[in-house]
Amino acid sequence: MKEEAMKSFSSEMALKLGNKFDLRWDIDKKGFVSGWCRLMDADDIYQVAEIIADFKGRVITLSALNTPSVLNEPSDDSSKNEPIKLVINYHLYFDGINCTVTITLPDNERAVRSITPVLISADWHEREMQDLFNIKLLGHPNPKRLFLDKDIHLADHAMIPLSEAMNGAGTNTLWEKIMRSGRKDENTDEQL
Repeated sequence: MKEEAMKSFSSEMALKLGNKFDLRWDIDKKGFVSGWCRLMDADDIYQVAEIIADFKGRVITLSALNTPSVLNEPSDDSSKNEPIKLVINYHLYFDGINCTVTITLPDNERAVRSITPVLISADWHEREMQDLFNIKLLGHPNPKRLFLDKDIHLADHAMIPLSEAMNGAGTNTLWEKIMRSGRKDENTDEQL
């Protein structure tokens, strides 16, 4: 069953993207299948989302990483001039298979086409990525901030405490509302 899904996915990728991707499969000794795919063109992530939707799959999570890391010292002078790029890993699931699809965005192009219109399971993950990595989501149906205070404007590669960014929304403010609301079984959405 999984072998058939792997072959079908590989065929659909080749049909839609030609040779603009690199895909490999790993099967561990317990039969767990992982796919690793790198797209040559970041815009192709939308077509991959369509394939995943056709397989009745979903987004597990997204992870973004600025690379090379500003914390790492360059090994030679040539890498000092290398621009920092943003790598986005889309962790997807279909037919019992996990597949990580990777795109790379140059630092000066911090925009990516949203896959939420195709895979609703990407909604919060994309919005979190937008908040934390200063990425513009093109075509997202609800691109408002997910959790960061609207007055926080993150500079690229800035690091601030999450409690400061959320302006206490996840700590004291929410806890005080819960404590004022009375018993747990009396809580309603309006009270919270």
